[in-house]
Amino acid sequence: MAYLGGKSKSAEHIIDVLNDPLFNDYDYIEPFCGYCHILRRVINKKSYIASDNNNLLITLLKHNQKVKGEHPDITPEEYNKLRQNPKTNILRAAYAAFCYSYNGKYFGGFVEKYGTRNYPAERKRYYDLLHDNKTFQETKFKFTDYLTYHSVKGKIIYCDPPYDSTTEYHSSFNSESFWKEMRNLSRNNYVFVSEYKAPDDFICLAQKTKRTSLSGTGATRKREEKLFIHKSKLTDPKIRELFKTTKYICKNKSLRRTRKNVHS
Repeated sequence: MAYLGGKSKSAEHIIDVLNDPLFNDYDYIEPFCGYCHILRRVINKKSYIASDNNNLLITLLKHNQKVKGEHPDITPEEYNKLRQNPKTNILRAAYAAFCYSYNGKYFGGFVEKYGTRNYPAERKRYYDLLHDNKTFQETKFKFTDYLTYHSVKGKIIYCDPPYDSTTEYHSSFNSESFWKEMRNLSRNNYVFVSEYKAPDDFICLAQKTKRTSLSGTGATRKREEKLFIHKSKLTDPKIRELFKTTKYICKNKSLRRTRKNVHS
């Protein structure tokens, strides 16, 4: 099941790090939970908190956490009405916005069947799988943004923000402010950020080739998705160990020099 910016595939480099035994029994925070493709695969944590600044998305996730198999059917006519006024029915608007929208983009245009595929049906099956997922059931979902966690300490934090210069469902996103907050959080937490690129003071820990598609034709392109940490963590024993053992270690030549320093 494809979603815009989703991590349903090619996320092994992320899971490999987050589920490393080095981080067992930590409190886990995911400020950009999206469709929970990463969250549902994270294990062995003390607690789980996931959030997003889109109320409809959190409504959708909380509903499917509570009940299984109760999915409304949305017609094109209702879709358009809910897009104009989501407050008339928040839950149905949530299904319209994501389950019945092109590529899962927030009210990105009504979509149902394409060829032999029924996209809403596929997404509803995924929600049922989420309901049965242990981590998903243990997670506390919040309607809030990443700044809520400004003062937390001693946590594992994974961020999958709207990628810079790409399409996203958030109405606006300030990348400069985001990276500033990631520097702050990195002082007292283990912070991992998914992106294609990052400021110079963030170091690529792991990467994997990802095929992306924004069309319904099946055409794809390859991109290297990377997992970044702040350079201030390079002296941390757990991060030093990750650089030695991570299977999907970054391939960039300049980063190899960084890893040589870590090993020394």
